[in-house]
Amino acid sequence: MRRYLLDLQRNPSPIYSAGVEADDVYVWTATITGPQGTPYEGGVFFLCIIFPPDFPWKPPKVHFRTPIFHPNVSHRGNIFHPMLMPDTWCITTSVAQMLMSLAQMLLHPLVAEGDVVREEVAVMYREDRASYEELARSFTKIHAMDG
Repeated sequence: MRRYLLDLQRNPSPIYSAGVEADDVYVWTATITGPQGTPYEGGVFFLCIIFPPDFPWKPPKVHFRTPIFHPNVSHRGNIFHPMLMPDTWCITTSVAQMLMSLAQMLLHPLVAEGDVVREEVAVMYREDRASYEELARSFTKIHAMDG
């Protein structure tokens, strides 16, 4: 776990950050900055990462602590992303790559059938993009921005 933490410290990103939460090296807090040109722009989204003791052989559990309007994130913050599923997890995925993939998910939501946890949000994204962006922007302003 220290190696992954050192990697993030040595190669900081303007898009994401992560670090150990409290005293448990297996529980981290991360942030992702909303990408420019998206309804998440200007927001800072907090996530919790819980690494299993057999990481990297098993994927971590990651969820948004910051409420977000997104087809791949449940009302409770649970994330659906193929990269985080046990049957598709790749043991060579670094924490940095994982956080970058989640930031990319904000830029390009996965809206194909079977990729979503909030079907109604995916339908809105596909069929009424303006309404989707308005709601996502509103959520971002309320929950992920200061002031």
